[in-house]
Amino acid sequence: MVGNSINFLTGYVGLAGRPNVGKSSLMNQAIGKQVSIVTKRKQTTRNPVLGIFSSPDCQIAFLDNPGIDFKNSLLLNKRLKKIAFSNVAHTNLNIVMLEATKLLADDRKILQNMPNEIPLLIVLNKVDKIRNTQQKEAMYKMVAELEKFKPLEIIPISVKRNYQIDLLIKKIKQNLPVGEAPFKKTSITDRDLKFRVSEIIRKNIINCVGDEIHYHLAVEVTNIEEDPDLSFLRRIEATIYTSKSSHKPILIGERGRKLKIIRLRSTKELKNIFQGDVHLSLWVKLVSCWNKNSALLDNMGIS
Repeated sequence: MVGNSINFLTGYVGLAGRPNVGKSSLMNQAIGKQVSIVTKRKQTTRNPVLGIFSSPDCQIAFLDNPGIDFKNSLLLNKRLKKIAFSNVAHTNLNIVMLEATKLLADDRKILQNMPNEIPLLIVLNKVDKIRNTQQKEAMYKMVAELEKFKPLEIIPISVKRNYQIDLLIKKIKQNLPVGEAPFKKTSITDRDLKFRVSEIIRKNIINCVGDEIHYHLAVEVTNIEEDPDLSFLRRIEATIYTSKSSHKPILIGERGRKLKIIRLRSTKELKNIFQGDVHLSLWVKLVSCWNKNSALLDNMGIS
């Protein structure tokens, strides 16, 4: 535990928004390490990920929620939407992240569903994409419309350029209660190793396959153990589940080449987490319609 001063500020901050607006990237940028995986695909974040920012005068527990998509009717997506709205109802402060270049119907719907009793910051990401007077005027009109949702502030940022992230942290601090930090100052997440390993593997799968396949796959880490003869070597076993038989050969690739690329990229990242050598074994298993199966989603923690 840290932060015994009567002036120490701490609290939970929910991150909400459409898929791919930059929530995970913002949390990673604020903390200074990759806690949530980031890809260009929708629904990369499936489980809420807690990221912990610590400084001498505060501790912020960011809750990175799945992107909210009102159009997708799969059971998986319904679960993700339910998780996101449930989490933002139990925070000290919420951030709704939008894109500075456009305001969509889903953005308005998300804002309408945010709890009124919890303070709100609206963040406009990707301001680096605004390059001319017409785009600036459109953003000013957007800001005027957003005022009706009564946020504490509307803050333009660019996660990519690290623009005004410090200002955002400052505004968050100003709206947190005084208290004792719930986590060690060295902690960056409350997630266990199996979850973090599975997310790294899933990220590398997503980056290696087509746009649609990743909606039909999941990763389960079945075993992590230290080699008794080589104490610095971690042996990790993981299963990649896919819901379509046609996807299995795509994931494996000709003569196993695609799976090898996924394994090598994942191993490289895992070495940094374990601070030593890693031997990663991957298997691909067909489980029809896992993303529509309530029991399987429960087992994966998507409840």
